[in-house]
Amino acid sequence: MSNLKQLAHLGFDLALISIILAGLRRNTGYVLSYEKSDLKRYIRRYLDWGEGLYERLVRVAGRSAYFRKETRLDGFLDGMFKKVEELGRGPVSQDLSRDQATVSARRR
Repeated sequence: MSNLKQLAHLGFDLALISIILAGLRRNTGYVLSYEKSDLKRYIRRYLDWGEGLYERLVRVAGRSAYFRKETRLDGFLDGMFKKVEELGRGPVSQDLSRDQATVSARRR
């Protein structure tokens, strides 16, 4: 029985990793570099499997009442990331301070 649990756990983990890799490819364009591997045929099938699982997940989320498209009013990313130009610099610029003031005013 323990071996069956371990096998199910491994299968679930492999499915999650393949879905993450599919999402990474679709959202950023980064792909796993596997062309030089001796197992490239199996890796390609694994990545294709992840693409299929990702597509199913998107379809289920689209039909579900528990999910909806994000709107600007949600504000999930407000104030979470600094602008790329400001990374590694000293004080925060006026633009970012103004953005943070807008976010805090919107939340009131």
